[in-house]
Amino acid sequence: MTSSTNTDWLSLAGVMDVAEFYRQRFFTGGVLDARYFNPIDRFHMKFARTMWVYDNVRRGSTVLDLGCGEGFLALLKRKDCYLAGVDLSPELVKLARSNGYDSVSVASVKELPFPSHCFDYVVSLDLLGHVGFKEKNATLAEIKRVLRPDGVTMHGIECLNRELHQDYEAMSPETLAQFVNVDGHIGLEVEEEIAARFSSFFSSVQIEPRYSLCLTAAEFIKQYDQYGVPFERDFIDYLRGLSFDESNAFDLAMGYVFGRISDLGIRLPPSGLYSLLKASNANPEPFYNAHRDRSDLFSAGAPEFSNGWYPANRMGPIARWMTNQSRLRFQARELSRIQLQLTTHIPELRRLRMQLEFELNGTLVGALSLFDYGWLEVALDIPIQVSKASQDFTLVIRSNRTWQPSLATPDSNDDRHLSIAVCNLEIK
Repeated sequence: MTSSTNTDWLSLAGVMDVAEFYRQRFFTGGVLDARYFNPIDRFHMKFARTMWVYDNVRRGSTVLDLGCGEGFLALLKRKDCYLAGVDLSPELVKLARSNGYDSVSVASVKELPFPSHCFDYVVSLDLLGHVGFKEKNATLAEIKRVLRPDGVTMHGIECLNRELHQDYEAMSPETLAQFVNVDGHIGLEVEEEIAARFSSFFSSVQIEPRYSLCLTAAEFIKQYDQYGVPFERDFIDYLRGLSFDESNAFDLAMGYVFGRISDLGIRLPPSGLYSLLKASNANPEPFYNAHRDRSDLFSAGAPEFSNGWYPANRMGPIARWMTNQSRLRFQARELSRIQLQLTTHIPELRRLRMQLEFELNGTLVGALSLFDYGWLEVALDIPIQVSKASQDFTLVIRSNRTWQPSLATPDSNDDRHLSIAVCNLEIK
């Protein structure tokens, strides 16, 4: 085994408040509520593990998310799942609840606050590498206890790469502190050790090495800078120079390839980075797509946000920011009015007013001059000749001004130029 010691590696690395340590590293305040999921993100590398879980979970089942953080599995609400989460951080648990989890608890994964045999699935993503060696068996025993007899447990697990890193006991105090303080990994094992550990609790264990080909741009840079993975330097330098939109496109391409590898059943060589694992005491299911049904990712009649919009932000009401021009596509049998609320944070608004135009299927249906801050409600009455001409509509919003919020943060590489934020859109 990698280590049989009871050493507290976090304490040796100088981490005293474990919950706060993880909150600082994983808190983003992001909106993960399933209602705001953009269907194109099913291809995004950021959601690759979420989609693996989504495609392996039965509709209407009960799911426990261990180390739920802000609630990255909230998408399961699209399949009418009952979704519970536990985490050490009260702040992260609160966010998971606001992102749609049915129940959340501040709890240790080795002492789960649930009765036995109450979940169809127990899932974790990026958790088990943060569970110390002395707590791993207790954690797996708890997983088995709360699972129904035919239940399935699925995990995305960070792995130890012995070609890059020594075992914990062999690290110098300085190396250990540096290693642990990156992400708080205090229990990394190699893939064979992970499989063997799960096999002592479950009769069917499947494990697939992943993330040897596909990573986000940020993760490529992080693995190179902080873990010493020997990617080509000029490639990493190229990734560092990508704009926000270019980096997003790169991550979308990586996620698409990741999904195709899964769909084609291609087994990758061990990467020493990350593995997906599926275990059960019932007859084994397919490792990928055991219950694949993505129809609920496309809500009937829901508007389609094209390029030019950015993911929903939690800013009082939940809103999407736009650039200087953005499109919104939707269908409607009858259309008389479009209502929305908007705001901006652009500097010097009172001195330099923002001009906005609203165009529907090529016809100008509204224009305004924005000269004050706060939320403004806009109602666009649609001419009959426009509403009767089609049931497919494209609303274009144009702004004559944008600003770059990251200019206030010198070390930020976020180069987005934003104009207004839009929320509470209604098609009448």
